[in-house]
Amino acid sequence: MKLRRCAVLFVELDHEPRFEFTRLLQGGDGLVRTPRWRALAPHLPEPVTVTLAQLALLEALPHDEWVDAIELQARHAAAELAALQAVGLLLCDPPQDAQWRGRDDAAREVAWWTPALVAQAQGRWSGVDIQAQNERGLMLDAREMVEAFGAAPEPDYRRTPQALPQPLAPPRRSEFDALLAARRTCRNFEGEAVLDAGRFATMMRRVWGAVGTRELAPGAVAVKKTSPAGGGLHAVEAYLLVQRVEGVAPGLYHYLAMDHSLECLRPLAAAEAAKLAHQFVAGQNWFGNVPVMVIMTARFERVFWKYRRHTKAWRVLHLDVGHLSQTMYLSAAELGLGCFVTAAINDSQVDAALDLAPLREAAIAVVGFGARSDVLTTMELDPVLPVVPAHLV
Repeated sequence: MKLRRCAVLFVELDHEPRFEFTRLLQGGDGLVRTPRWRALAPHLPEPVTVTLAQLALLEALPHDEWVDAIELQARHAAAELAALQAVGLLLCDPPQDAQWRGRDDAAREVAWWTPALVAQAQGRWSGVDIQAQNERGLMLDAREMVEAFGAAPEPDYRRTPQALPQPLAPPRRSEFDALLAARRTCRNFEGEAVLDAGRFATMMRRVWGAVGTRELAPGAVAVKKTSPAGGGLHAVEAYLLVQRVEGVAPGLYHYLAMDHSLECLRPLAAAEAAKLAHQFVAGQNWFGNVPVMVIMTARFERVFWKYRRHTKAWRVLHLDVGHLSQTMYLSAAELGLGCFVTAAINDSQVDAALDLAPLREAAIAVVGFGARSDVLTTMELDPVLPVVPAHLV
């Protein structure tokens, strides 16, 4: 058997108190306040506690070549090597854990900027249920947050409050202003309504459909959609969780942007689709009964092919998702549909359900659209108090 260190390793000194039941049994409050070193490796699901001796050992081991385990045991403590191998910071060949090895291979092969890679891997959710937290009283409402943390920073943000602002001319008005005014987030969908095929197809084509391509060089094709994208790459894919769409059976689908068609990944029973919808949006029950959710994923391999280890590329992917979301909002408003976007998602469960290749493609946000309910069970920002600048009255 041969060993090597994982490709990427970040270390932080963790000062946060943590609970240990044994401390409670010993007569204390159960909190451990001593600092600890935590290793954050993108191929692992969570940070791993390490000792200074283990960090020194990791520093001495190669990450780019395999070394015979017997040779390493002759130079390093066998117990420390075994401990690092058990938590996945040392990988072996042949692999004993295919998942660790596959994710580590992706970290090596895709040209990530390392801090973004760690943030992407360690910032994922799994098993979060916001509805359950609300029911248990674990989520603060706005009043409780003000009581606990004080007032939120002022919305009227000024850098030079002593200076007199320069008023701007009255804006021009057109039908587009009415469309912008109709744009809003819906948290109350009609629970039994089926989204008609025409508006469903229109939404998909308008927002995620490709409208043109341009070959930049043999093997390099840029794509044009109705929203901008970094480098013209459009590395964001659209996957669908369909619950109630005319002519489309409940299931998981992938939208083919070039062909304006769906490829079925997995058919679902209605109850199974509803369960996945609840999981995908982390228990935000006000979104769960939407007729269709669109999961926007980032194909990291495509964007990092051009922007190799670039400090801004990961950020650009999130901007791309934002552009697509705004186009989705405006299209839904024009079609008389309610819609939402949320980044509060159980990324790990979404990626597993869609069978996405780890660290090569991952969910970034979920949107959904359908008929709005006439009954407001959950608060929406509608109506609002209009903002009218004094010099425009």
